[in-house]
Amino acid sequence: MVLDDIWSISSWESIRCALPDNKMGSRVIVTTRNEDVAKTCCSHRQDWIYKIQRLSDATSRELFFKRIFGSSEDRLPNDELEEVSNSILKKCGGLPLAITSIGSLLASKTNRTKQEWQKVCNNLGSELESNPTLEGAKQVLTLSYDDLPYHLKACFLYLSIFPENCEIKRGPLVRRWIAEGFVSQRYGLSMEQIAESYFDEFVARSIVQPVRIDWNGKVRSCRVHDIMLEVIISKSIEENFASFIRDNGSLLVSHDKIRRLSIHSSHNLAQKTSTSVSHVRSFTMSASVEEVPDFFPQLRLLRVLDMEGCICLSNSTLNYICNFFQLKYLSLRKTNIYKLPRRLGNLKHLETLDIRATLSRMKHLLVGHKEQLTRTGSVKFLKHCSCLEVAPGVVRNMPSLQSLAHIVIKDQPLVLQEIGLLQKLRKLKVLHNVDFNWKAFVGSLRKLASSLSSLSIHIVDENEYGSSLDILAFVESPPLLITNFSLAGKLDSLPLWISSLRSVSRFTLRSTGLHAEAIKVLGDLPNLLCLKLYHKSYADDCIFFPLGKFAKLSMLVIDNLDNIDSVHFEEGSLPNLERLTLSFLQEPKDGISGLEYLQKLKEIEFFGNIILSVVNKVVSCVKIHPNHPRVIGDKWNIVTEYA
Repeated sequence: MVLDDIWSISSWESIRCALPDNKMGSRVIVTTRNEDVAKTCCSHRQDWIYKIQRLSDATSRELFFKRIFGSSEDRLPNDELEEVSNSILKKCGGLPLAITSIGSLLASKTNRTKQEWQKVCNNLGSELESNPTLEGAKQVLTLSYDDLPYHLKACFLYLSIFPENCEIKRGPLVRRWIAEGFVSQRYGLSMEQIAESYFDEFVARSIVQPVRIDWNGKVRSCRVHDIMLEVIISKSIEENFASFIRDNGSLLVSHDKIRRLSIHSSHNLAQKTSTSVSHVRSFTMSASVEEVPDFFPQLRLLRVLDMEGCICLSNSTLNYICNFFQLKYLSLRKTNIYKLPRRLGNLKHLETLDIRATLSRMKHLLVGHKEQLTRTGSVKFLKHCSCLEVAPGVVRNMPSLQSLAHIVIKDQPLVLQEIGLLQKLRKLKVLHNVDFNWKAFVGSLRKLASSLSSLSIHIVDENEYGSSLDILAFVESPPLLITNFSLAGKLDSLPLWISSLRSVSRFTLRSTGLHAEAIKVLGDLPNLLCLKLYHKSYADDCIFFPLGKFAKLSMLVIDNLDNIDSVHFEEGSLPNLERLTLSFLQEPKDGISGLEYLQKLKEIEFFGNIILSVVNKVVSCVKIHPNHPRVIGDKWNIVTEYA
């Protein structure tokens, strides 16, 4: 029995009642777009989920030509159709529904010329709206929108803002949703947590395609299928949710009041529009745009401004931005600016300022007036490049700051004291030099103990192991609620309070020079899921993982540890380890032993300096491993797997 396209758990549960479990050997196949539905269907150990992959290029071409010409032969009536065929198939992205629908549309046209096919390729949105041949595909894809709960519909339409083939990053997207007012407060959860759950819902419903996936399975970025994007754009225009200036310079708008405007064009035609933009609340400009549009100064009611990747910004552009007093989200990431104007402090409602991968010549962030460096009292996210130094007086006027990352602090006790005043700070990543004022830093950590969830402390020093972090032993009120902890700098031993970090799930060490006792301490952390041991983090010649330690650890990274002669896993250690990542400067003399005891191991990855003798020994062990983990390497031309 095949149950096709089940949309909800409740629908499955209603059908499930009519399927008696009488052990008669029947088979039930359920197809769904929703991962949660698929998991609910698997009620027995023998049930399993098969994730259907997109068609390969060769299979896509075969299906495409068969639908158009009635033959699966990979040939065209004339060579000029080759290029446009590739463009159409690229848009289809291996999706059978798209390939067959567009193939049927082209088959219905008597004039099979390059111009006619190119017209279809360039105007898929209007074809989906008006052509009866594509009605079936449109209905299937529109169901994804219709089935969404009300609170997700605006977030779904917002995906139309991004250009075709754009990799949409999780963090910026959820913060834009918040700035737009799409996220409603719920008791006990932050706005960011709620918005993240929206993103995860889209992934589970297969509305977006994951691109980058974190070590713990968390999707960090996604992409919208080209055909789905056309449907979303069509729906956005229909509901006057957003307007667009596309690659051909045309303005797609259904109403004289534009609320959200996205420029995808690199043509100068995008510079002029007769439609009023005074009501625009959100403006997105693609990196391919060659000039800031003439109407830019009129966007005075903006809440969201994203100019990521644009290298056509000038001082006048920045001056206009300082007059957009309603701004909540501002991204100048990867742009060509080299300084921030003092008047940026006028943006009192700003929650996110993203200047990553920009300001490469900037060493000091001086925002605001001389007597009061900034009045940006509600900034939540401030991200810098690694060479950025913060001057005194900047962060003290940002009481809502939640993330302070990649900050270089020299002998600036005032800056360290100001950081301690940021009672909403959740993420802190600081880089210190040898003249660092530890007394001020320890004092700030005490004040942030109840708010920090992520802490990274890196010593910048040319010394072999870096300067000492042993002062951390004197922290009286450690941040016991942190889930992510990273240390880089010499330690004689781990501070005693490390064993009290019952919430930490990710621990990273570099240049610490620790010994075997530290491994035992880390092994007792009850919720540790990921441990990364980088260069010079471990000083002994043998790294030993003993029985009963690391109960929940699922990922372990051992990267270029000096003088390692052996890596040994004792039986009963790391019972939940799934992924092991290894890199060695030289072959461990006594090898890697005990891999057979890692019962849940799924993957072993080698990267960096690949030592084939080590790989071969691991492969021979994997062949008899009960779980048959795969072995992969980042420097092989293709991923090599051993079953």
